[in-house]
Amino acid sequence: MRSWLLGLCAALVLCAQYATPARADEEPGPLPYAKFIEGAQGQHGLFGVWRKNGKVFLELSKSQLGRDYIQSAVPVNGLGGFGVFPGAFDYFSARLIRFTRNDNRIVITWPNTNFKAPAGSPADNAIQATSADSVLGVSKVVAQDALTGNVVFDASPFLGDVIDLSDTLKLNLNTNPEQQYRLNADESMFGPTKAFPNNVLIEAQQSWETSDPVIVDNVPDPRSIRFRIDYNIIEPPDSHDYMPRIADDRVGFFSTSFLDFSNERKRDRNLYYVIRWNLQPTDPTKAMSPAKHPMVFYLSNTIPTEYRAGMRDALLEWNKAFARVGISDAVQVKDQPDDPNWDADDIRYSVVRWLTESNGGGFAEAQIVADPRTGEEFHTGVLVDADIMQGGNRVWNYMIEPTRSANARNFGAREAQYAAGMADQRNYGLVALNLFGDLRSYQAPSAFNYAFMKSILLHEAGHDMGLQHNYIGSEAYTAKQLQSQAFTSRMGVATSVMEYAPLNLWPKGTGQGDYFQTVLGPYDYYAIHWGYARIPGARTPEDELPTLRRWAQQWSNPLYRFASDEDAAWGNAHAIDPRVNQWDLSNDTLSWCRTEMNIEHNLLNGLDRRFPRAGEDYESERDAFGVVLRQYGRCALMTEHYIGGQYLSRSHFGDPNSGQPLKAVSRSDERRAWQTLDQTLFSDAAWSFSPTTLSRLTYSEYAPFNQASWNYAPPDRHDVPIVDIVAQYQNAALDRMFQPLMLARLRDLSLTARPGETMSLTDLFDWTQGSVYGDLSSKNLRSIPLIHRNLQQSYARLLVRLVNAPAAGTPYDAQSLARAKLVELGDSIQHMPKAQLDELTRAHLADLRHRISQGLDAHTVLPSAPRMARPY
Repeated sequence: MRSWLLGLCAALVLCAQYATPARADEEPGPLPYAKFIEGAQGQHGLFGVWRKNGKVFLELSKSQLGRDYIQSAVPVNGLGGFGVFPGAFDYFSARLIRFTRNDNRIVITWPNTNFKAPAGSPADNAIQATSADSVLGVSKVVAQDALTGNVVFDASPFLGDVIDLSDTLKLNLNTNPEQQYRLNADESMFGPTKAFPNNVLIEAQQSWETSDPVIVDNVPDPRSIRFRIDYNIIEPPDSHDYMPRIADDRVGFFSTSFLDFSNERKRDRNLYYVIRWNLQPTDPTKAMSPAKHPMVFYLSNTIPTEYRAGMRDALLEWNKAFARVGISDAVQVKDQPDDPNWDADDIRYSVVRWLTESNGGGFAEAQIVADPRTGEEFHTGVLVDADIMQGGNRVWNYMIEPTRSANARNFGAREAQYAAGMADQRNYGLVALNLFGDLRSYQAPSAFNYAFMKSILLHEAGHDMGLQHNYIGSEAYTAKQLQSQAFTSRMGVATSVMEYAPLNLWPKGTGQGDYFQTVLGPYDYYAIHWGYARIPGARTPEDELPTLRRWAQQWSNPLYRFASDEDAAWGNAHAIDPRVNQWDLSNDTLSWCRTEMNIEHNLLNGLDRRFPRAGEDYESERDAFGVVLRQYGRCALMTEHYIGGQYLSRSHFGDPNSGQPLKAVSRSDERRAWQTLDQTLFSDAAWSFSPTTLSRLTYSEYAPFNQASWNYAPPDRHDVPIVDIVAQYQNAALDRMFQPLMLARLRDLSLTARPGETMSLTDLFDWTQGSVYGDLSSKNLRSIPLIHRNLQQSYARLLVRLVNAPAAGTPYDAQSLARAKLVELGDSIQHMPKAQLDELTRAHLADLRHRISQGLDAHTVLPSAPRMARPY
């Protein structure tokens, strides 16, 4: 035994003499594969996934290195309605991902897909030479299989801020720049991982903390947030039978965009492929044939039984549109199988999921994963938050928030606001039907819930088909048609399920159509035909263009019009067409709004008759008041869209009945809209409510031991701050009408319209002055009511800002008119008889005159001339 040991030692010494010593600056090479997998847990699918010592590793074969895959990333949890939504796909749009080896490192890149040219062409060579890829990270090769060539590398780069949560949190949570949330890499780790045949899922559990912790009882409280992010690495679809379709701005499809360097004769390089499912008939020679690649939805087993029928019927409703282009069974719906091996995270399954959150607020969102190179959609689904079926005190959080929904940062945020708005419509309907006497309890009838859920899923499934929002779809039908159930059951309450259509409610004694959009509209059939119908003989996307352009010539027909998010960005005065709204109905929005607001005013003053029921607290009446008031305020603000408006046409030159692309709203319609604003928004009578009702609008008080924010967040006041809410609506209208973009547009309309044909900048100042200060000329004035005093103070301050601190881009003429109106108002107040006025009114007018004097006498530095806009 001793001699054997001596021999072994001698051999080791001899080997050591001939071994090449490792340099101090060299890292040890990869471990042998067999050595690495000792004690590791493996999962096998598209890639191998290994877990060892708290880390996650990926295993790729030699053939998988250098290949392009598709990566998506979505939050698994969120902030309960504050800007980060579970499952939202648009924080990080699906993109290509590539793994390449460089010595003992794996470089993880996102190849640049923004440029397009024929492979191997000089243009393609130029693209490859000049365009840079993005780098996700560089990872060490930790093991290699000498037999197969497979490599194993650390997946730690996926723990980083891949989806740019930093900016999202900054936008939605941080008001203090010193307390911004930052990723704590030391406390971030991997969650579950899964490997399927066509995708690998890696969950990153990230800790985000404020840089300036709050100190509570001398104990650091970092206010950390722990997010779970799912990264999917996906096998690209087999696209040998898919041909991209070039988008058209007259029909609303999502698109993926490129700069096209293949043709130097084009006017510009922009190229857009529509995003759509690879739906085509199995046998294109037949008039009707089953779908070759059907869109199959699975209903999650978490969905309450009572809502499943509405969801299923909504999804299957889309088959009617595909049948018209010769494809049967394009959409199929199945229940989640009772199989422990079935997993909703398997990319092969498109799932409708039901979420429960502490304060999600109620939202629904389509999930779309598409190949960024072609626009081919190959995975989809719908998320539905349980709160969508609830009401409650969330209506007080942002009374006028829906007016800003089109300016939301991303699609997920807009969809969250859509579903919240739909929940408002549902709750409003329940309040109204209770007060109409059509319901005997607060519980919604099953038919009402069915129609509501079907309308939600019709909309979200439309996104799954690739369709954008269509906010002009409510403008085609007359009031009489909307009051006919025979009409709405066939045509819908709007021309498209992609509209944000409100509850279709009419006064008692008139006709009543369907409450919600429960069928596809004419535009939906038209859009599906344009996007999915085969074009025989076309071999390239360019071959399809003559036919597609001919199909898209129908924009001038109200049944087939399209206008999307950018057309409804009213919050920053970018939107100009008053036909493009959310939550409006009929081809006469002003008349519909007057009808709606009359209903709502009557409901608000009749709440005491039905709310609360015997034995209940008063919070039900408070919630009902908030729901109805929100509908009233939304309509009151909507009438402002006519002020300085222009009708915008998407028709191309030569399309039938195309007309002018821009046409100013007539002065008579703008004057009519202003009269509605004056009577429903700026007048005191519009906000006159029963004092008895207002004194009943309190909330229920609870003080749970744990004081979680979702069950104990009492408002500052026990009553409803009606004066402040009214001021929100009034100031929102004033702010929007006096934004630089609006003022400049009104100024410039004098160059494109004849005098008196449309309103002018002078009209805006004159009409506002009359609405806000017209009562000062009354000889019988004794008192100015509270709400009107606030309005007068707010508008005076707005005029002073225009004079002394105008926002960039404010026209000089607007500044001049603001000064003139302040002088006019000051003179009017000075010469008013004061003796008959009450003390508060005298004090109010004295303060107004003082502020006007200060504003006119202020010494300000003149701003430089506004920056010249680009000529094109």
